Amino acid sequence: MLPAAVVLLALFIQFQDPQFRARMRDNAFDQLQSLAPQHYQEKLPIRVVAIDDTSLSELGQWPWPRPVLADLTDQLTRLGARVIALDIVLPEPDRSSPEQIARRYAGQRVLHDLLIHMPAHDQVLAESFARGTVALGFSIAPLAVAAPLPPAKARFLVFGGSPANWLPPYRGAVASLPLLTEAARGSGAISLAPGSDGVLRAVPLLQQVGGVLYPELGLEALRLFSGADNLALQISAAGFSGYGVVPGIRGVGIGHASFLPTAPDGKVWLHFRPLTTQRYISARDVLAGRVDARLIRDHIVFIGVTAAGLGDTVASPLGELIPGVEGHVQLVEQMMTGDYLLQPAWENDFLALLLLAVALSLWFLLARCRPVWSVMLALGVVAGLFVLTGWLFVAQHLLLDPFYPALAVSALFVSMVMPQYLRTESEQRWIREAFSRYVSPNRVKHLQDHRDQIELGGSYRECSFVMTDLEGFTALMERHQPALLSDMLNEYLDNMIQIAFRHDGTLDRIVGDAVAVMFSAPLTQTDHAARALACALEMDAFAQACRQRRQLQGIAFGRTRIGVSTGTVLVGNFGGKSMLDYRALGDAVNTAARLESINVHIGTRVCVSESTVAQCPGFVGRPVGRLLLKGKTEAVQVYEPLTQDEAQSERVISYRSAYALLQAQQPAAQDAFARLHQNYPDDTLIAYHANRLAAGDTGTLVVMKNK
Repeated sequence: MLPAAVVLLALFIQFQDPQFRARMRDNAFDQLQSLAPQHYQEKLPIRVVAIDDTSLSELGQWPWPRPVLADLTDQLTRLGARVIALDIVLPEPDRSSPEQIARRYAGQRVLHDLLIHMPAHDQVLAESFARGTVALGFSIAPLAVAAPLPPAKARFLVFGGSPANWLPPYRGAVASLPLLTEAARGSGAISLAPGSDGVLRAVPLLQQVGGVLYPELGLEALRLFSGADNLALQISAAGFSGYGVVPGIRGVGIGHASFLPTAPDGKVWLHFRPLTTQRYISARDVLAGRVDARLIRDHIVFIGVTAAGLGDTVASPLGELIPGVEGHVQLVEQMMTGDYLLQPAWENDFLALLLLAVALSLWFLLARCRPVWSVMLALGVVAGLFVLTGWLFVAQHLLLDPFYPALAVSALFVSMVMPQYLRTESEQRWIREAFSRYVSPNRVKHLQDHRDQIELGGSYRECSFVMTDLEGFTALMERHQPALLSDMLNEYLDNMIQIAFRHDGTLDRIVGDAVAVMFSAPLTQTDHAARALACALEMDAFAQACRQRRQLQGIAFGRTRIGVSTGTVLVGNFGGKSMLDYRALGDAVNTAARLESINVHIGTRVCVSESTVAQCPGFVGRPVGRLLLKGKTEAVQVYEPLTQDEAQSERVISYRSAYALLQAQQPAAQDAFARLHQNYPDDTLIAYHANRLAAGDTGTLVVMKNK
């Protein structure tokens, strides 16, 4: 359900096209334009006369007197300009005109009459317009204005439907003075349509103002340039255009040959080139007569404001701040060359098919192949999207956004892989937990983190070992029911194992009621001896409490014997190709096992070897003796751990004094242990030494005849 929801959500966003989706598409188109911008073509008959900063510094601040503009248009007409397009709106009378000034001198009859009979500046400019072929611009007013609409100079022949269904309706416009608009041969909208981020990407070829159709200024200039009176507007309910099968405006025809495809809303995407100065001529140079006629003759000449202080600028997808007139210029360049950028109508269908194909492919790969193939597929699809869109832009001039499909494919991939990952993780966790019931958890974790170590072989390492055994359990089995024994044994072993795990020990094996625990394998532990000793003491405390509880229940639960030893052993995986057994092999393992069994002979519960005690500076206990274990050639110094209270008792202090005599092989050692045995008959270790000495043994070396 999750992948299906992702697909439906992605398609819903694609079809609804909210603002963030449109912004993503715009950014993608900007990147494509930056990668492959349009090239400047000098041969196109287009020129710009710029009202730039140098012209303002020489001719005065803007707006200039209308006779100056009249001189400018007359000069361009004399130089042979075929069309002059003014990217300027002149909605108010010239304040420097004689009739305007005459109002200020109404009381001075002679001056007033002189001024009133001089030519009006607006009339001078209108006559200049009439002498040439001029297209005058007007700006769209989103809110209604009182100013009259400009006359529509171009006639539209509409085929296939009504453009009102596809063009945004505007109620008003800011136009130049009627005197000027009447004198001009053409009238076009100069309002560009930058995006919400201020970047100009598309220009509307048509505007609907007050129910009247108007061309964009560049389109109007191109109409006048071609000598056509009419513009043919093609509209289709579901016809094929350069944008695909889509209802809306298909395009605009000029004359009998030229057809300009548009988006359904009448806009044209601009294929921008970097801003160049080759097309620009300063108005100052035109007025001064310093311009070669070849730069103007038979050209469309735009007059626009480029001075920085006048603020007529927009941003381009190439990251440049360009004059507003540049948008009209690049539109005319594009219409002249026929180099159109089109947004395909099959974009939505393409995304739907892509997501369906990716979903089916991932479903197949995830079910049958290793996960890496699914990752490769997703990466390949995303990379292919960017290659495809780059090729479509460069070779086919089609604008296809790769970002959103790549995001949708990535989301689909995550939605299909994540549940499987979570399911696999859950299964692995279950297996880990189940496996941990048979193998120590730190061993399981180590194998997960170091899979390369799941192989035959081993290495030498110093480790510590704890061996335990429960006395008399075999005899106990003969007196009680199996159900009771199994519950009792499981409870006992579970607690012993949990104690080992709390000290980060690795469970080596369980043999019946015996437990073997090792430390510093597989993970190295610098304090392995201290961990082993602490583990043994906690096991001993639990075992005593468990024994007392069972005896109160009338069950003769035996003592737990524990042996602890430290030494260098061979640790690793042993067995064969069919089965691996992780364990340690070496003398320290055997010593711990022997010390566990020695407890039954010397009467102790816990025996710790000198190798372990040497690495536990805080060890509290008493020496047992130097035991020569059966089958060994070297004796092991063995200790019995005690509590602080026990170690400071008179019994233990007296034991240490007697043991010192024993260690020095003094004859008085026998009497000392005999007195201790009389005073403390319950101390089994004292009893062992007293009996041994009475039998003729001397010193601390004890040769063990039994295991």
